[in-house]
Amino acid sequence: MNTKTSPENVTEDPQMEATYYGVPVAYVGEDGEMLALGHHSPRRVLAAFNAHARRFYGLVNLADDRNATAAAWLADLQPQWAVFRVSVSPESDCAWFSDEAAEGAPGALPVTFLPSI
Repeated sequence: MNTKTSPENVTEDPQMEATYYGVPVAYVGEDGEMLALGHHSPRRVLAAFNAHARRFYGLVNLADDRNATAAAWLADLQPQWAVFRVSVSPESDCAWFSDEAAEGAPGALPVTFLPSI
């Protein structure tokens, strides 16, 4: 996540890449990190992340390893809060950027983050 927020480009409706099991998800960063909007049950978020890895990249699961288990990722899920900013740069490939925020901060939304594995 990025660290600078400008009030003029904050959005409370970031366009995610897809929704699975009612959980909007997207890849963030360049190292395979994933972000889900909301604080859902860990297994539901993990199921959404796995579905996205399969449909978005054609992977078997997050690790593209048939022997991997959910336990490998459940402990890595991080419920957080984030403020989303719409990208204002025409050169950017990103539609939005997110900044970690405190609960109750103006524009902060609940998210679940999965660092790269």
